[in-house]
Amino acid sequence: MQVNQATLADLYKTFRVLYMEAYQGGPVVRPQFCTTIPAPTMEVFLKWLGAMPGMKKFLGELQIRNLAAHGFPTYLEKFADAVAVPEEDIENDTYGVYNPMMSAMGLAARQHPDELLANTMLGGFSAKCYTGKNFFDNNHEPVAGGQKFSNLHTYKLSVNSFRDARANIKNRKNAERRPMGLGIDLVLVVSPSNETLAKQIVAADLIAEKVTNAGGSVVGGVAVSNMDAKSARAFAWSQLAGAPDAWFLLECGFPIKPFSYLENKATTFSSLTSPTSDHVFKKHEYLYQAFGRYNTGYLLPELAEGSDGSTAAL
Repeated sequence: MQVNQATLADLYKTFRVLYMEAYQGGPVVRPQFCTTIPAPTMEVFLKWLGAMPGMKKFLGELQIRNLAAHGFPTYLEKFADAVAVPEEDIENDTYGVYNPMMSAMGLAARQHPDELLANTMLGGFSAKCYTGKNFFDNNHEPVAGGQKFSNLHTYKLSVNSFRDARANIKNRKNAERRPMGLGIDLVLVVSPSNETLAKQIVAADLIAEKVTNAGGSVVGGVAVSNMDAKSARAFAWSQLAGAPDAWFLLECGFPIKPFSYLENKATTFSSLTSPTSDHVFKKHEYLYQAFGRYNTGYLLPELAEGSDGSTAAL
């Protein structure tokens, strides 16, 4: 094939279709757990954190929250990936071997925010949020005057540790020290290693209960109704495979999600094929790139319970 601007334009269209089909069709987890926030700059200062609305009696003058007192910054990053196609592969009509690479790049671009979210979630045991404490901490002090709370656990997943986390999140109070009404849509997020256990806890209608004799020895078992069935949804996430014992209970039915996804520039597909380009002139290859500006971050620790699974189950 003769390499000219017309053939390069056609090749770009072909590669872009492959990229976009994979990008638009790829599965994505982020919307379940993140509130999407447009980002006009590479640093976003969310002033409303810690100042959740709460109705109160009108006593002759409106009480206005000072939102500026509760701000917390999130910083965006630039992310890119690129595939180089040598000039000779186009001239020899062997450029088709790059088709899978363009599809793979589209899928990777689609799923990269999920990877960031998993890192954000796991990093919550050591990263600060608006309360000034780690996102998962045993002594949150909401700056809006709300009640102190803990959302940190260390126990491995079990029926009892799940119940403890569920009670914690459902007892959460707002800045007026009134119940937040959580428990709308709880999601138990686990690694693939804990998928079976998580489903046994929240999805099974019947569970096995041990039968013991007077001396305390186990002599059998019996199936009983699972009192925790449908109290949460189980979600096993492959992105957590590197931390098999970590687990999270997240409130996903509140108008705001526990985490944020901030986007300054959606990931786009572009090419560098100009013959006047220094890279093309020196390398005799053409570049196809995915590029975007975005990041995930922390919103409300009130909506999350997290355990690193470092101690024995309750």
